[in-house]
Amino acid sequence: MRTTSETVRSICRKLTRVLRSDRGSVSIEFVIIVPLMLLVMLGFTEVYLYMRAVSAVDRTAFTLANTIGQMTSIIADNNDTADANSYASLWQDALLLAAPYQLKDNGMVYVTFVCDPDSSGKCKDMDNSMTTVTPKVQWSASPPSWTNSKSSGMASRISGTSPLPASWPFRTGDSAIIVEVFMSYNPFTMSSKLISGLPGQQTVYRRVYVRPRAPRAFF
Repeated sequence: MRTTSETVRSICRKLTRVLRSDRGSVSIEFVIIVPLMLLVMLGFTEVYLYMRAVSAVDRTAFTLANTIGQMTSIIADNNDTADANSYASLWQDALLLAAPYQLKDNGMVYVTFVCDPDSSGKCKDMDNSMTTVTPKVQWSASPPSWTNSKSSGMASRISGTSPLPASWPFRTGDSAIIVEVFMSYNPFTMSSKLISGLPGQQTVYRRVYVRPRAPRAFF
């Protein structure tokens, strides 16, 4: 018959073996580490996708502004895509530039022309006076067929009184084109299904200013 001291020693030895045993530790580490790694990978993926969406908006705005800046005129026609200078062609170009994102269903584009108008409202020709003047919005255009639930909150952010930055030099007879591109995007499309309370749709916005290359362009 075992004494009490022998029983205690036996229990201690068994506890020591259990504490020193590494059986099952791999499973525990797997359960803890793998979900954390998946969350980190998910985060990196969503950061990449968001940067890709921002890059698409940047590319659309800059390329569209550069294209318009090289035109000598713009035709105010939202239906004729046969003429490269028409509004319709510009909106079509924007869709192609923003691909694979569906800009028509999730965004909006604005093209605004500012100049130095005379008393009758017509844009002045440039002269040698180099006098600083106040730019005025001459016209603004956007694709009417893009109106959707998301674009309703994407109004142009161009100020009617100060359409250009204060640092932009604007002289007598000067003119400028402003292109704005909006796109609604959810940067947490995947992780929002796992974590509640994350922000939803965000508006990616880019504004680009360019001077027309041709004299008297869009007058």
